[in-house]
Amino acid sequence: MYSILHISDLHRSPRDNITNAELISALVSDRQRYVLEKPNIRQPDAIVISGDIVQGVVPETADAEASLAEQYATALAFVEELTVRFVDGDRSRVILVPGNHDINWAMSKQAMNVVQKADFPKDLRTEIFRPESLYRWDWKTCELFVIADVDLYRQRMAAFWKFFDSFYAKGPSLLRVARGQPSNLYSLWEGRLGIAAFDSCHGNDCFSFHGSIPREVVARAQLDLLDVGGFGLLMAVWHHNVEGPPLRSDYMDIDIVRGMIGRGFRLGLFGHQHRPDATPIQIQLADRETMALVSAGSLCAGASELPAGAMRGYNIIEIADDLRGARVHFREMSVANLFCAARRAALGGASFMDLAWDLPPDLAGRTVDASAQRRAALLVKAESELKAGNPAACKTLLRPIVAELPEFGRLLLLEAARLTDDRKLLVELLTPTRTIGDLVERTEACISTRDYLNAKDGLERYGTALGMTDSHLRELRAKISAAEAMAP
Repeated sequence: MYSILHISDLHRSPRDNITNAELISALVSDRQRYVLEKPNIRQPDAIVISGDIVQGVVPETADAEASLAEQYATALAFVEELTVRFVDGDRSRVILVPGNHDINWAMSKQAMNVVQKADFPKDLRTEIFRPESLYRWDWKTCELFVIADVDLYRQRMAAFWKFFDSFYAKGPSLLRVARGQPSNLYSLWEGRLGIAAFDSCHGNDCFSFHGSIPREVVARAQLDLLDVGGFGLLMAVWHHNVEGPPLRSDYMDIDIVRGMIGRGFRLGLFGHQHRPDATPIQIQLADRETMALVSAGSLCAGASELPAGAMRGYNIIEIADDLRGARVHFREMSVANLFCAARRAALGGASFMDLAWDLPPDLAGRTVDASAQRRAALLVKAESELKAGNPAACKTLLRPIVAELPEFGRLLLLEAARLTDDRKLLVELLTPTRTIGDLVERTEACISTRDYLNAKDGLERYGTALGMTDSHLRELRAKISAAEAMAP
């Protein structure tokens, strides 16, 4: 399995009554419990943080930018330590998206002007709810605003993206990740998982609370992931939930998720609603297609922000090796701000839920062999790197899948090992030895690494079987003995 620590709604602030140290200590202590539970839970291989990194600022905040900078400093320290303690400091295994609390509400309001009643559009209701409308209605004052400074409005998430840049500044190997993008692409589990991390705050500000991901953003993310190729499972991450009561507007249109399903996404992680949930969503196209939606509870929202009966919490998601399902474990904060299993009556007292889906078929209706696709894509890229004079890059691509390489891939990696003078890799690739030439090369590589016992063993095991002459064998044995005698 592959395990993901899914947290959301951190609401970090230096004035929070739960400090970074206390919160991380609670998570670490809970890990010590859940690896021993029945059923036990695999400790995380990756971390997904689905928005609301900080508490944020209201429009009336006097020095909003300074307040946000202070909050994000606290958040950065938290996420960095969490990364060290849960995924060995590997920032490429951490996925970040923004939430509505990450928006500078003071800046968004500064970008707007009040519209006088005489200047109202003729059909105000239609204009306000038009996609990409610049008008906003304030229900508190019953005033109409218009976004007058579009450039300033676009900077309302600058503090989040500065935090984002700071976290990834140390240069981990990422698929396609950059500040300010409506979607970022990540790869996990040695390329088996392709992840689109969406900003669902399109058009969200101090007066407009809905979540939104433009359809063209979803489409482009899918096309870019397909261009990379070889992913066994496509996963999406965003912030907003996809359902809510009639008189609320702070959730996302579920039709956006239906568009993801039809494009092959099978697992979606989000937050925002401050309560954990896991449910399959289905659409009917040529066949029924299913996507599992998983919501994390709030890791550290204030008591007044939690729904009735909800506790602070998080999820551990274990993805099955065949990529056709996942087990979602719910954890909640109980006594003394410590986490434990969240037992649920609706689950018969269990603290986990199993979800399943079918992987998208190919054009012939067969289940795609994602591993074979990924291997083929890596071979094409590795060959290109070798031809371009980058044998080290070729090695980086093929070394992790050496046991799965076809003969052509083995030959590519063998040539890269020769060009980079990687003698240990040469010995590995030339064992078992297939030709007399390979045996000679293997012997010399062993001698150069002072692995004399391995050199002798190779001659005894493969020499006669490959038809090497006695004189040639004696010559190589003598060479080994001479090198061994001269070794310091």
